[in-house]
Amino acid sequence: MDDDSTLISAAQNGDRRALDQLLRRHQARVHAICRRLAGNDADALDATQEALIAIVKGLPRFDGRAKFTTWAYRVATNACLDELRRRGRRPD
Repeated sequence: MDDDSTLISAAQNGDRRALDQLLRRHQARVHAICRRLAGNDADALDATQEALIAIVKGLPRFDGRAKFTTWAYRVATNACLDELRRRGRRPD
């Protein structure tokens, strides 16, 4: 399974290996987004975890109208901002 669309389809049908591979493929970029927004590594790690959870929870609703990366990085950005708000921190 090499391309995102194959992994997405398999993950949406319950294939945990496909989900794991999909998340691993995009984890570094998700972390970079959260690191940029959080401003430090500790908050970025927590926000990354929340962002990946949000991607997993939202994956069944992903319909392919947008590129997966566009959708996933928007979900990650929103989850990171939500986590920072919850902690009372705002990005600089």
